[in-house]
Amino acid sequence: MKSFTAVAVLTLALLALGSTKNIQSKVADKDFLVKQKFVFEILQHIYQDDVFVTKYDTSFYEYKPWEHTSDFQHPEKLQHFFELWQHHPFNDEQVFTVLYDRHEEYAVGLVRLFYFAKNWETFQHVVFWARQHVNKQMFVYAFTIATLVRDDMQGIVLPAQYEIHPWTFFDTQTLEMAEHYKMHGFHYVKKLDNIYNVVLKSNYSNVHGDINYDHSLSYLLEDVGLNSFYYYYNLDYPFWTKGNEKIVLNKDRRGELYLYIHWQLLARYYLERLSNDLGEVPTFNMYEEVDTGYFNGLRYYNGMAFPNRDNHYSFYKDHNIEYIQEVEMYTQRIMDFIHENDKYTMDVVNQLGNMIQGNADSINEKFYGSLDKYYRYIVNEGRPFGKYQETLPTTFMHYDTSIRDPLFFEVYKGILDHYWHLVETFPEYTKQDYGFEGVKIDAVHMPESLTTYFEYFDSDISNAVNVEGVVESSTDVTYKFGRNSHYNGESYVIKARQYRLNHKPFEFTLDVTSDKAQQAIVKVFIGPKYDENGRLIHLQNNYMNFFELEHFKVDLVAGVNNIKRSSGDFSFWVNDRTTYLELYQKLMDATNSDYKFKLDQSETHCGVPNRVMLPKGKKGGQTYQFFYMVYPYHEPTVAQYTGYDPIISCGIGHGSRYVDNLPFGFPFNRPIKHDYYFDVDNFRFFDVKIYHRDEHTNVV
Repeated sequence: MKSFTAVAVLTLALLALGSTKNIQSKVADKDFLVKQKFVFEILQHIYQDDVFVTKYDTSFYEYKPWEHTSDFQHPEKLQHFFELWQHHPFNDEQVFTVLYDRHEEYAVGLVRLFYFAKNWETFQHVVFWARQHVNKQMFVYAFTIATLVRDDMQGIVLPAQYEIHPWTFFDTQTLEMAEHYKMHGFHYVKKLDNIYNVVLKSNYSNVHGDINYDHSLSYLLEDVGLNSFYYYYNLDYPFWTKGNEKIVLNKDRRGELYLYIHWQLLARYYLERLSNDLGEVPTFNMYEEVDTGYFNGLRYYNGMAFPNRDNHYSFYKDHNIEYIQEVEMYTQRIMDFIHENDKYTMDVVNQLGNMIQGNADSINEKFYGSLDKYYRYIVNEGRPFGKYQETLPTTFMHYDTSIRDPLFFEVYKGILDHYWHLVETFPEYTKQDYGFEGVKIDAVHMPESLTTYFEYFDSDISNAVNVEGVVESSTDVTYKFGRNSHYNGESYVIKARQYRLNHKPFEFTLDVTSDKAQQAIVKVFIGPKYDENGRLIHLQNNYMNFFELEHFKVDLVAGVNNIKRSSGDFSFWVNDRTTYLELYQKLMDATNSDYKFKLDQSETHCGVPNRVMLPKGKKGGQTYQFFYMVYPYHEPTVAQYTGYDPIISCGIGHGSRYVDNLPFGFPFNRPIKHDYYFDVDNFRFFDVKIYHRDEHTNVV
């Protein structure tokens, strides 16, 4: 069945490394809108089973998937899940994390159940069954993955994860205040467009003072967009699967990408530390006390508080000895692999990343284990919980809360040392490797100063408040359409308002001369210039700290080229997400009028929030350096956008997401022992001061 109609409307950001912004949008047709409405309905107030305004017939309530095996492809692959579920259901009495082996077993079975549903009707029924019975965090995890990979769900817009499940993004005080307004009947709350509208100030975890040493960075670490990016990256590339017959995850160099994503997160974090007069990121040492504590202020839906960690905490304890020994053993095996390696290709880097993560594409998952998982186990210092006495998961055990904790970066700095050890054995790049014969960057034109600032951002956390059952007599049009955030049949929206980092737009122009017409790529990085004490950081000690901003293809002409790019056109960055309420209103208008519901990746899940493009800087200015490179175009093995529709898909697992075939992070992806090798005509550094505008006086 046709699910949408192509219409040339506007351009968008296709969020893959090195993507373009010159892609048309599409407009949803009626069949697609029906699916979209079901998705919006099923993801609201997920911990309540009896609040659907839409009337589902008895077949939905009576459906048991194990009684309808003919509704599924490969029913033999579902039999284990059916037996497991009927003997030991996994409901909301337990706290889910896919990083526990027992939980992974259930989650994999549930994803398969959704994925193997033969048609839309079966998919609806099995999703409805799971929504009623399965642990809700697991449900959202599995439903999201299935939505991303099913052919009949391509282009479906998922509300922001921080609005589907606010408990892992907003502190207890915010959630309690939201419940307070609802319980008091929105007393004294004014309506806006016939909807009770509440806006709550939501704090970061440092609101009560810098209890822990790195709390001053909470505005970045707890940014809802950055945490969502990391969450979705791990759902796009689940560690437990190779993919399927159409989506082959290793085609995207998943191991190399795993290393690069964490390298870039670490580099971005260091840039922010410099803006706050903090120095190098420490490396996690599991044998010694860790200075970095973390008070997170979060709680689960069931009321259990997320475990916190004091400063100067020791993980070297009896209950961790087993995990520490596992890390020691697997570390030695990986180091043996590194030192026995005699190949210097990116395939080896990809192998290393797969081995460290311990994903399904590891060359020997049993032998090399998963350093990623076992380090998380060591840091997971929650108390025993539930009938299985599993450790109550900390922020480290959920992908949507991992990077809130500064210790995340210390752990992954140690993990990434394996990558730097590997490439240390590779031949060093030389001038010949860096150069581009006949091409020269004559000049860089961009502002010598850039500006950042904090501004308010509102998230719709209406899902965090329980609602009553269905009110048949309601005349509220939004409620009658299916949005069930209501009080006595009247719609409400509760928004959490936070200060979030942002920057003023900027652009650059490169004056480039070429001796002939040829294809090239342009890459742009930002890196530190000075350390926290104002000392110059030499490139030999700084190459790993450069953060990639842009990567795109150009067609050079013979002679002078002026390559101009605005920060708003940078490739792998996304704007703020539309709120759940606004998405519902757009869908309602498209369903009931001639309004067009656009499918254009503007609500995509696979991009980095453009708010975090630049570090905060300082009121008096902080010097950073931009790095520009024009380099020969290396055609990818599979042409970009092959095998998928880039208007509605991120193209995960098609091997055609990337603009070229260069190693991720080139030219900083190997140690730089001789900085003068960078003295080539097609490379250029440019110093920029970043000023932070005072939020009170509104001036720099």
